[in-house]
Amino acid sequence: MRTKLILWGKTENEEKVLVAIELVEEENKVKTYVFDEEVATEEFYNLLLNEWRYDKEIEFPSKYATYDKALTAAEDILPEGILVEKPDLINRAKSEWHFVVLSKKLYDLYKDELDDLKEKVSGLNEFSSDIWEELKGFWQKVQTHVKEKNLFRNHVESLKNKTDELFQVLKQLRNKTDAEFREKSQEYFNDFNAKLDEIEEKIEKGLGLQPIFEELKVIQKKFKEINFDRDHRRKLWNRIDKEFKKVKEKRFGSATNDRTPLARLQRRLTGLLGAIDKMNASIERDKKELETNKNKIGNSDGQLEVELRKARLMMIEERITSKTEKYQDMLKTKEMLESRIQNELKKEEERKKYEEAKKEAEKKIKEKVKESSELLKENEEDLIKASDRIKNSDISKETTQEKTENIIEDITDKAQDIIEDMKDKAGDFAGKAEEVFDEAKEKVEDFADKAEDIIEDVVEKAGSIAETIIKKAKETIDEVKDKLEEE
Repeated sequence: MRTKLILWGKTENEEKVLVAIELVEEENKVKTYVFDEEVATEEFYNLLLNEWRYDKEIEFPSKYATYDKALTAAEDILPEGILVEKPDLINRAKSEWHFVVLSKKLYDLYKDELDDLKEKVSGLNEFSSDIWEELKGFWQKVQTHVKEKNLFRNHVESLKNKTDELFQVLKQLRNKTDAEFREKSQEYFNDFNAKLDEIEEKIEKGLGLQPIFEELKVIQKKFKEINFDRDHRRKLWNRIDKEFKKVKEKRFGSATNDRTPLARLQRRLTGLLGAIDKMNASIERDKKELETNKNKIGNSDGQLEVELRKARLMMIEERITSKTEKYQDMLKTKEMLESRIQNELKKEEERKKYEEAKKEAEKKIKEKVKESSELLKENEEDLIKASDRIKNSDISKETTQEKTENIIEDITDKAQDIIEDMKDKAGDFAGKAEEVFDEAKEKVEDFADKAEDIIEDVVEKAGSIAETIIKKAKETIDEVKDKLEEE
């Protein structure tokens, strides 16, 4: 952001002048240089534009006027009686320079705080976690203003370099104690591994699982109370988790199949409940931070901190609003998942009832097919016996016709009985009934074919009435087949 401007303007007497304006941050004021047209040569104008504007020293002419004005949000930064060709640049510079001064004051405030920390660090003989946390807190405050763009790059770089130096000193002090810490962590690590080896041995021997489980809980609790090296902590945590899983598998068997819709919904709900808790906790933290900042406004040192804290309050409020909307959406999703889980539980119960009814129906259908097969077999034997009697007897044509018609009627009745019986027993179980009907149809067709052969043999024996009887028999058998197909 530029802190120097060069513009052409004029006085209230319409005299052309060259105006150079600069911001003096340390003094919170604006300094204006006004050069008459006779000394504002093209060469001098280029010097102002290309060197003075970039903080290079140049020699001013002997004749010029200087004006100083305090920088405020309300007053104009130009001297009275001076007008410029681009007043919009002046207005924009006034608002930007006001921000520049506030940013400089904030930088000076943090620089003083950093100097105090430097004195504390220089007086240390060993590592201090309190000063480490204090330095971290300081840098987090700086980072907050960096994200909000309240500090300029050169300010940030200066603070960062000095902060890094202090962190480096503290790290060197901490390294002196790290060897002792790692040695102590290794002792704890070996001790816990020995206990877990004993647990694993007990599991392999098949000893009581409940006491082993309780023993693991005690080990886990102690583990959380000890400050381990990061690598030791990770390895031990994985080892404890592994032993817990072994005990659970021994007690309850291997994990159930979680590929069912119900299992997936329950797993999703479990994850969502955890996310809801975290979101609620996050909102509560933001609310506490909001209240803290509201209380701090009354204790702020100067208008600068008040303005910055107000801006901070607006950010926190926006964050709370956004998180609250997400939280409400998560609650709606929770209700939806709970409803779907209840539906899946009902479906699961209905599926169990259906499977039980299906097994019972399959059993009854198989029994009925067996009965129908035996019935067809009995009628087939009756037809064959009837044919033999006709072949071996000298009966009249009228008698033959009557016998044959009785056989045809019997075929029709038997087939219809089979069809109706199949419908009654298997109507509610279409998938299985289809197989049964196919089997029944084959048996009826086979029965009908054999009956047709016998009838033709009987009619041939009887003589002149053959064509009439055969036609009637075939029509009846076709009707039975059509009826079977239709059903």
